[in-house]
Amino acid sequence: MQKIICLYGRPAAGKNTQAKKLAKEFNMKIFGMGDALRAEIESGSELGQQIKSYVDEGTLVPDELMEQIIKNIKSDESTTGIIFDGFPRMLSQALMLEKIIKESKFDFVGYFLIKVSTETALHRITERGKLTNRPDDVDQEAVKNRLDAFDEQSVHLIKHYADLNKLIEIDGEKSIEEVYKQITKNIN
Repeated sequence: MQKIICLYGRPAAGKNTQAKKLAKEFNMKIFGMGDALRAEIESGSELGQQIKSYVDEGTLVPDELMEQIIKNIKSDESTTGIIFDGFPRMLSQALMLEKIIKESKFDFVGYFLIKVSTETALHRITERGKLTNRPDDVDQEAVKNRLDAFDEQSVHLIKHYADLNKLIEIDGEKSIEEVYKQITKNIN
């Protein structure tokens, strides 16, 4: 049975870095909602244009648009499962994903919360913005909106996974290798 792992945390908590390492070691496919949203925007589609207005403002993309993206996720028999990088972000999305997991008969390993302070997140986003020049990393108002939205939306989601005994908290302030060890210890 293929596994599902969710990596969650503030913007720049290290989700993408850890997802890449896990995918390589465990032969898993990565589904990054942020990457999927950016790809849809770059495609120039009608859906992409709708998504772009939310991303440019630094506000959360509505569930109905997210659902259009996530419903296209398919199991790949050549891999051992899927790593969700930064998804779900809200309780409604978690319920949407749980439905897909049940229908596809995946084994849900856990919801890994990579915890970093607001200061660490701001520093990492600023540094990443210098390298990538992504509008959502450079515009300080958009960055602040993303962090505020995370803090506001994450409370119910974290409680939901804690109630299901599927929440695994990871200290994201540590080195990349130390964070990785914390995660893999909970996968095996």
